[in-house]
Amino acid sequence: MKPIPIHTTNAAEAYSLVTLAIKVGLIVLGALILIRITSILVARLERAVRIAGHGEEASREKRARTLGGVVRGIARVAIIVVAILMGVRELGLDITPALAAAGGFGVAAGLGAQSVVRDWIGGFFIIFANEYVVGDIVQIAGVSGTVEAMTLRHTEIRDGEGALHFVPNGEIKVVTNLTKSWSSPIVRIPVSLTEDPERVSQLLEQFLAEAAEDPKIKPLLRDRPRVLGMEDVTSGQYTMMLQARTLPEHRLVVARAIRFGAVSKLRAEGVAIHSPTGESAAPERAPGVVARARDARLHDGGDAEA
Repeated sequence: MKPIPIHTTNAAEAYSLVTLAIKVGLIVLGALILIRITSILVARLERAVRIAGHGEEASREKRARTLGGVVRGIARVAIIVVAILMGVRELGLDITPALAAAGGFGVAAGLGAQSVVRDWIGGFFIIFANEYVVGDIVQIAGVSGTVEAMTLRHTEIRDGEGALHFVPNGEIKVVTNLTKSWSSPIVRIPVSLTEDPERVSQLLEQFLAEAAEDPKIKPLLRDRPRVLGMEDVTSGQYTMMLQARTLPEHRLVVARAIRFGAVSKLRAEGVAIHSPTGESAAPERAPGVVARARDARLHDGGDAEA
């Protein structure tokens, strides 16, 4: 029996390594192509949501961005996991026992990780029902702020102080969306109790009519602002309530503009914003009191001298 030449063995090993490298490279290339195709399909999905969706353009844009981010993330994870399993198999490792062990571990982990499954299911229904999307201002699970990111697992909310909260979707029972389709901010103006409420209401109506035609505010409004009436009558003052309807992203801007303009209008018409009490009222009454006291002293003094 003739011995196998050493160079033939080396050539066979080299051929096997090259073949393995080509197969692994094709798997990686295929995964990259699939990820690229998925990105294109997700982009088309986002475009379809923007065009055929319901609601305002800004709302459709936010929902498209949220759906696209979630679908794109799930697809990439699935493609990468499948590519890794195929690569391991090409390396000659038997993945059947690993898959069986993973299945058993998955059952055991599922029994102990019900909260994770609940979070995924909750996230799916939140996205499916379009309860809120990235960019909305919401109140959920005791946290209030702007939704910055959203996955099937959790929702990231940035509050007014800049803190970022991670809220598991399974913990969300009630959602209060402050920016759904449209927003209706209410502005409260305190007025002195000595002022005539009817006159104040007329002045505020005049201001709101002017504000509705203001080129700076008019593009932000959906309807003409209105005076709701009086509320919270307390000692020294009462509150007049104003309301405007605007797009969600303009809620704070419109409220501030109406508040500033209403206070300026009332002050320009001589309406007191609050009623002076205690020491602040003394300077207003002091001149008359002092004058009457001085006249009385002079009169008494004159009688005494007489």
